[in-house]
Formats: sequence, C-alpha cells, structure tokens
Amino acid sequence: MSDPRDRPPLRLAELLRDRDVDWVLSGSTVLTLYGADLRPNDLDVVPDLAPDNLDRLAGLLAELGAVPAFFPDWEPGLTLEQCRAWTPRPATPANLDHLFVTRLGMLDVPPEITGTYTRLRAGATEFELAGVPVWVCDPREVLDRIPDPPRRKDHERAAAYAAVRARLGSAGGG
Repeated sequence: MSDPRDRPPLRLAELLRDRDVDWVLSGSTVLTLYGADLRPNDLDVVPDLAPDNLDRLAGLLAELGAVPAFFPDWEPGLTLEQCRAWTPRPATPANLDHLFVTRLGMLDVPPEITGTYTRLRAGATEFELAGVPVWVCDPREVLDRIPDPPRRKDHERAAAYAAVRARLGSAGGG
C-alpha cells in the first residue's frame, strides 16, 4: 500500500492512455507546457464523468495502489486512517475527488472544482507529454483560478504566472 505522506515522481499519462481514461490536464503542469519555470507536485487529471470512464479511472487507481494524500492541517480532509482505508469504489466523482499518492507519483483528480471535463476539453489543445498525446486545458483556466488572496505557493510562483500571462498576451490570446 502507498503511504499517503509520500510524494513520489510523476509518470502517469501513459497508463491513463493505456486504460482508456478520458481526461484533460489541468493545474501547474499546464503552465509548465506554456513556459512557466515550475516544479509541479502532481498531475492534475480532470476526468470525463461518464460512469464507464470513472470506472476505468477507479480501476487504474486500484492498480496503482492509490490512497488519498494525508494533510493533517487540511479541513475537511480525511484522517490518516481514512486515507489508508480508502478504496476507489464506488467510482463516483465524490469518491474519486482527491489528491492521490500512487506508486508512480502524485495524481490529483478534481472532477469539477477546476472546471468540468466538458468545459476544459472544449478549449483544450493536444500536446505530447512524455511521448503520450494529452489534452491540455487552456492555461487561462489555470491562471483564472488562482485564489484571491493568493496562497503561499502562488506568491512563490508569481513571476512564473506573469511570464505565462505575458507569453499568452504576445501570442494574441489576451
């Protein structure tokens, strides 16, 4: 079983493809693809909420020994015991809505909070990530979700965010 306090390296896009999981990349990895100098902690995967797709995602999470990451100070987060006891079934958006520790890296599954699959997919561009074709949401979707007031990590990333905004502006994207 994976330890919910671990942060192993990222290598998940290939398995998502191999298991036919329909998803859109969101989060800070999107910004790195647009030139941001960041080190993402996880891979943000916004899945299609079709039951068969969530079932494939749940199967992959089981295969990877996924457990929700434990954050003792996060409310309303799970307790360490709840993280260890978690299972991917039922394959519902609510049950799969976690940041997971897996044997291949951190995988964040935000089914709706970062934008729905349908919304993000409409503005997505296909990129190749580690040799795998991946639908990547519009970086403005990520930048527009930075909270106000910003979190500590957002203060630390302000220059990277500004660089992506400038690059998008110079590309005529506003």
